[in-house]
Amino acid sequence: MISLQAAQNAEADWQRALALATGGKVFSTHGCDWAWQPARRRLVLLFPSAATEAGLRPGLAEGTRLGAQRVDALVNAAAADRELQAAGFRDSAQLLWYVGSPHPTDLTSAATGWQGRARVSLDVPEATGVDAAELRVASAWKEPHPASGRRPDAAARRIEHVTARRADRTLVGRGFAQFTVDGAISLHSLAVAAEARRQGVGQRMVAALVEALTAPVAVDAEPDASRPLPRVVAAGTPQSAAFFSACGLEHLGRGRRLRLA
Repeated sequence: MISLQAAQNAEADWQRALALATGGKVFSTHGCDWAWQPARRRLVLLFPSAATEAGLRPGLAEGTRLGAQRVDALVNAAAADRELQAAGFRDSAQLLWYVGSPHPTDLTSAATGWQGRARVSLDVPEATGVDAAELRVASAWKEPHPASGRRPDAAARRIEHVTARRADRTLVGRGFAQFTVDGAISLHSLAVAAEARRQGVGQRMVAALVEALTAPVAVDAEPDASRPLPRVVAAGTPQSAAFFSACGLEHLGRGRRLRLA
């Protein structure tokens, strides 16, 4: 079973991976862990257990020096926020966690309303700017991360990217997934074009990601039916609840996303 702490760790590792893959950095200031993502000019505070002025002040000063145009804080729902509020952080989009063990075959068979194709690929000529820069995260972290111990550089593990295209090759969806240090799969930045929603595109993308990350590398590996299904975890908003439910994920818990006003 994935714990709320493991879900937070997966999200924090993803934010760090984005930072490092796009030329940014990760750093700590007196109990506050930060990820600087230059492609988005964004600084992210990663789940402080008890943020204090001693940790916030130098971190925010570094963000100013780096040229941050946006500062977010990801926070456990039960964590104290007095110092964050005093520093100018205010609640933004609600953060919900979802978890489950969907089988790729079940996801694909349930998505019968769409005739396109979802495949794991970095071939996205349509991507420009920030999207193109962040694609590097899937090629920068290909080596599996050992399950024991945590690394301060975050997420040196396999990350995959998926695209969904109609029969005419029009791009209608994309997203990422990564292995976590706990051996689960975490989903990130899943997006489907408005005109392609409610047709099973998202389910096809999740199926492709799960299948790619669980495909055996050994010739004599266990057949699909006998391989244990990994746990899948995702962060989303209340509006994404129906989608994740259709993907076989259940609500795990809540967090908070704050933004510096």
